[in-house]
Amino acid sequence: MAISKLLKRWCMLFVAMCISATSVVQAQVLPILNSFSNRTFNGTVDVSWPVLFDGCTFVTDSIVLNHSYGAVFRNCKFESKTGVLYVAESGDGMILADCEVTGCEGLVMSRIFNPAYRNYITGVTVNSEECSVLDEQETIIDIDGLELTEKVLDRSDGPLFMVLSSDSKYPDNGEAVHLRIRGLEKGMFVGWHSSDSGLRLDVDDDGLGCRVFADNVKSTREAMISAYTEYGLEAAFMLQLTPETIETR
Repeated sequence: MAISKLLKRWCMLFVAMCISATSVVQAQVLPILNSFSNRTFNGTVDVSWPVLFDGCTFVTDSIVLNHSYGAVFRNCKFESKTGVLYVAESGDGMILADCEVTGCEGLVMSRIFNPAYRNYITGVTVNSEECSVLDEQETIIDIDGLELTEKVLDRSDGPLFMVLSSDSKYPDNGEAVHLRIRGLEKGMFVGWHSSDSGLRLDVDDDGLGCRVFADNVKSTREAMISAYTEYGLEAAFMLQLTPETIETR
């Protein structure tokens, strides 16, 4: 792809991601803006958009990606020179499918931990041992058998990235915080969940947005709003609740 065309597509995605959640946003599958096949990368790779690595080899002493904006690793090999391999310094939306990791004692998706990150694995081995996901690891999702895995491995069309954004992290004066999903096809099922029983959710008619209200907040705390699909993709967003800024709806 010509550089000018690639930059044009990247700029279009950047503008779309900057649209306020309060605006009317149509469902849109987020595109992979670059791809690499059968390449070898040494050290940390710096990418600034969603990317696909197919059959690639990564040789690193610590971190594979500087930051993830959404990355698919399909049939890739990771050769680590350290005890822990970090797939990214920060970020989420990473999918590891049928990948092999060697040379390290453990695999961590993001060095900087964020409870709202969501990353995915299927068919991953670490030193020939199957990499399993513990039930309490909400940030890592085993997608074995889900439709998302079929889209990744069969190379068929379908959403691979799901982004959840909000018009604010700090609800003010009892007004609703509006969360909105980008990346899904129109008509896909979306479920919504709050980690805090003091929050009330009002889902938009199309299911891709949600207004969050808080009642009688008496302590400062964080609350996680998560959206999930039967397809396999999930997303989450952290809200900051304080008694001074939130009142009853």
